[in-house]
Amino acid sequence: MKYRIFTTSKKAWGGMLDAISSARKSVYMEMYMFDNDTPKYDFLSALENKAKSGVSVVIILDMLGSRTLNEAVTLRLRAAGAEVLFFSSWLRRTHKKMLIVDERVAFVGGVNIKKYLAFWKDLQIRVTGRAVRNIVGSFAMMYHQCGGQGEYLKNIDYISPIRKTRLWFVERGIGKHQHNLRKYYMEHIDAAEKRIVIVTPYLLPPRWLTAHIHQALLRGVSVEILLPEASDHRSANILNRSFASFFSSLGAKCLFAPGMNHAKAMLIDDKSAIIGSQNLDFISFEWNMEAGVFFDDPRTVKRLADIINEWKKDARVFGMADTTNGARIGKSGLHWYHFVGTFLLRIFGLLPLW
Repeated sequence: MKYRIFTTSKKAWGGMLDAISSARKSVYMEMYMFDNDTPKYDFLSALENKAKSGVSVVIILDMLGSRTLNEAVTLRLRAAGAEVLFFSSWLRRTHKKMLIVDERVAFVGGVNIKKYLAFWKDLQIRVTGRAVRNIVGSFAMMYHQCGGQGEYLKNIDYISPIRKTRLWFVERGIGKHQHNLRKYYMEHIDAAEKRIVIVTPYLLPPRWLTAHIHQALLRGVSVEILLPEASDHRSANILNRSFASFFSSLGAKCLFAPGMNHAKAMLIDDKSAIIGSQNLDFISFEWNMEAGVFFDDPRTVKRLADIINEWKKDARVFGMADTTNGARIGKSGLHWYHFVGTFLLRIFGLLPLW
């Protein structure tokens, strides 16, 4: 199968470990959160064994996201022959979740590797074909940015996405590639004719994205936004409902589904879609390094639509009760100052959440 979508962290981990076990030449991994606390999904041993066997293993981790990783794990991987690098910047993070095996198979999406994430709903897509070349190029750019010294990766040139394929890679990257993701969101939202479905764990959009969604609503496009009933941040729960109230007032339909859903996806007219690492917030589109894949392959789009429809079965529509029912967000409920705070965030487009 050319494309495959995984719908939970555990399912994605299994697919990623299967790919690593088949590696013959190289394993490249770029991950925001990585830790050695998933014994049933032993990434450390898998990567270590491949490095010892002569496979080129290169790992790029975000310094903040992977701050709980024990130094002994890093030393163990390096002793086996793997190259482990950390990306560190005052305001910017590499928020990507990518795995590339033999430069032929790649995984892109929202799935991190950490124990407490095991039962989260999430999305990770496995791809093959020409798009993998773009993903390798993105990894090579970050490798150079992190001070990697390997001549092979240092000499890989970035290849512009090929739009004639059924799937193409987009990112919020470095230099001239830093606004690619924003561009694709704007283009596809503006091109929507009937329906936009957005899945996000955090609804904290930058002003330009809010404006483009609003314009779609004014054109008569149906907009649905699927959110988790309870995210992993209490402040995000409050803000999700505040922004849901705002978008509902514009005519969007906001739904809250039980459990934590960390997936980041957008579906346009049931004809094209994106799966990636980007949250719907200012930091993902303006500061972080993010990665996603747009696709218009009919079978893959239908598969994503079926997944979202399944998630929506247990969801409830946002209503006025959310502004007063404290049980859903804690004893305080939504008060006037939450809406004032949300208004200020819309003005400045800033929020320090990763």
